[in-house]
Amino acid sequence: MMKSLEGRRAYVTGGSSGIGAAIVEAFANAGAAVAIGASKRARNAEVLADRIRGKGGTAHVIVGDLSDRAATDAAAKAAIQALGGLDIFVHCAGIDVTKTAPTHETPDDTWDRMMSIHLTAAFRLSKALIPEMLNGTKPSILFIGSVAGVVAWQDDVAYNVAKAGLHHLARCIAADYARQGLRANAIAPGVIDTPLTRGYASGMEGGEGQGMQVLAGLHPIGRYATPDEVAGTALFLSSDAAGFITGVVLPVDGGMTMI
Repeated sequence: MMKSLEGRRAYVTGGSSGIGAAIVEAFANAGAAVAIGASKRARNAEVLADRIRGKGGTAHVIVGDLSDRAATDAAAKAAIQALGGLDIFVHCAGIDVTKTAPTHETPDDTWDRMMSIHLTAAFRLSKALIPEMLNGTKPSILFIGSVAGVVAWQDDVAYNVAKAGLHHLARCIAADYARQGLRANAIAPGVIDTPLTRGYASGMEGGEGQGMQVLAGLHPIGRYATPDEVAGTALFLSSDAAGFITGVVLPVDGGMTMI
């Protein structure tokens, strides 16, 4: 996949750490100019952008709180302006609850924030970006969902439903724009070794170390994945190699959803 995105322009939300940062680096290494979306970890995004520029690549940082509608619209405009257009949009920004609860004990603000970051931001960004992307080169939208959007994780209703909605948003966009050449897909990762996951594991019985072992055991393959393993899939789905793939939710889950 070396240089498989040569000349493409990609905007990746949540690009400052974890899966998002791995996708940004993979895209840049494949020749894409990248806009790195960030919020609280803007400094991390700047460090990543400097590293890409140091290798001769093109990278910009787009800072904005995607739970705020005005900031979301501004981020879309800033990404297009920085890159001079757009060919690839990846929505990877996300949050998780640090304390699980059954549906009737889930706070309204937890529900609202999950929907705003995972789903509403994806919709609003897509709405703002698609007109420009239709003028781009083989445009592609990719959402980073979750196995929790395929099967229900107990006591995590807001996250589950937000990710399921994100998967279906990808399908809807794929259906709307297939004849115009814009593809849309989603990835449903299992447990990935990211700061978000470790924060979740730290709230489990026995703390982070034991929690990560429990999470690893959920996968038939016997381990959790690295961010680079998801980034490789993202690179494939955004490249010409996947030119006949659209409307797909692809599990990258070590077999978790097959059983």
